[in-house]
This record gives sequence, structure tokens and C-alpha cells, in this order.
Amino acid sequence: MYTLAVISDIHANLVAYDAVMDHLRVNFPEISEILCPGDLVGYGPKPREVIEAIVNDQQVLAITKGNHDHAIGGGGRDLKNIDTYIAKFNPLAQIAIRWQVSLLSEELKTFLYQLPHTRTCLHHSEANAQIGIIHGSPSFPLDEYILPKTPAQMALFPFMQLIEINVLLLGHTHIPFIDKATAEDKELLMINPGSVGQPRDKDPRASYAVIDLKNMKAEIIRVEYDIDKVNSQIIKAGLPEFLGERLSKGI
Repeated sequence: MYTLAVISDIHANLVAYDAVMDHLRVNFPEISEILCPGDLVGYGPKPREVIEAIVNDQQVLAITKGNHDHAIGGGGRDLKNIDTYIAKFNPLAQIAIRWQVSLLSEELKTFLYQLPHTRTCLHHSEANAQIGIIHGSPSFPLDEYILPKTPAQMALFPFMQLIEINVLLLGHTHIPFIDKATAEDKELLMINPGSVGQPRDKDPRASYAVIDLKNMKAEIIRVEYDIDKVNSQIIKAGLPEFLGERLSKGI
């Protein structure tokens, strides 16, 4: 039986989010706990609707802050110079960030900005699992890309031992992976569920993960959604057309 689900990098894509949540509830009715490593907003056309949907979903138990959440949540209020901060984003991301800063209420921006950078040692008693959630990496929670089968990724297994967690959830790259290791007879599981709202592994389908904590197993799930509808919403919002075009290519 799967214990929980992981969704990440929704990026204001409400159509993809709804498709994923519908798929999850139909195909995995035993799952009642959902965790999210961040980036609810950025890029897409429906930031307010995505935030409100997640906040009102009682199954979403923990969310950490992504770099887009931080930029848009700061919105020039707590970030002293938003121009300096968003200079590290690509030009299209900057356009979407500025648009969403102007669109969202102060209440919703405050919600984003106050999300924690990390959630560590989230204890799941039934499976005796200690779960850590980080958008980027332990060293740079908002910004570091941890790609699969790289030295940076493999170095996180010793880190997991050090802080005594056996499941680590990451986001940010939009590229899903599942990796396992064994240390001192203890199984370690590291997962990036990929992106709900903007996959970048050349598969345009929305991506999420389900986990069987008792047996320390996980699976990446892909879900088709109406990309043309999102394209239309992006154009209507006045956002760059490439933000919609890339969705059909999974890049």
C-alpha cells in the first residue's frame, strides 16, 4: 500500500495540478498524505488559484519554499531589491515573476514568503520513517540543482545519515528520479517527483511520485493534461508564448 504522494514545481499550472490530483485520488485512494517541495508559482497563468487549491486541500500536509515562491512572495516588500534578486532567473521567468507579483494579494504573497526553506525529520510513525523536504539542496535550499546520478546527488546519502533521515524529497530540477542506498543496514530513499506544471525531461506529461514507506519503494507517475488549455491561458494573461510552447515539448 502506498503511504503518501509527492508533488512539486506546480508553477501556477492549475490544469496540470487538477489533473494530477484527480489521477491520484482515483488511482491511489489509500493515500491521504501529500508533501510538496515547493514552487507553487512562477511561469504559469494561475498562481492565485493554485495557491488557494493547495491551501484548502487538507491532504497536503507540508510545503517547503521554492525559489519562485521566495521571489514572488517577497514581491519587493521584504526583498530590499527585487531587481537584484531576480537577476539570477532567466528573462522569461523574470517576466512571469513580475506579473505574478502584481497579480497576487499581499496575503497570498506573505503565505509564499513565510513557507519554510526546509522541513526535516518529519516523522511518519506507521513506517518509522524520518522524512526531509527541501526544494533545492541542504546547502542551498532554494537554488541548487541536484541532478540524478551526479556527485552532488550521491553526496546527499551521507548527509541523510548525518541528520538521521531515511527519506529525502527534492524538487527544483523538474527532472524526476528515485535512488536508493543502504547504510549500516538502513535503507535510504531519495526522490525528486519531477514537475507537475512544467516537466523538463522531454516528457510533457505532468509528473508526481507515490511512496510505499513500509517497503521503502517509490514510483514516478505521469499524467496527461490539456496543454492547449494552458497555452490559451498563458496567451490571455499576456505572458510570453514560449512558456506555453515549451509545455508540449517537455523542456
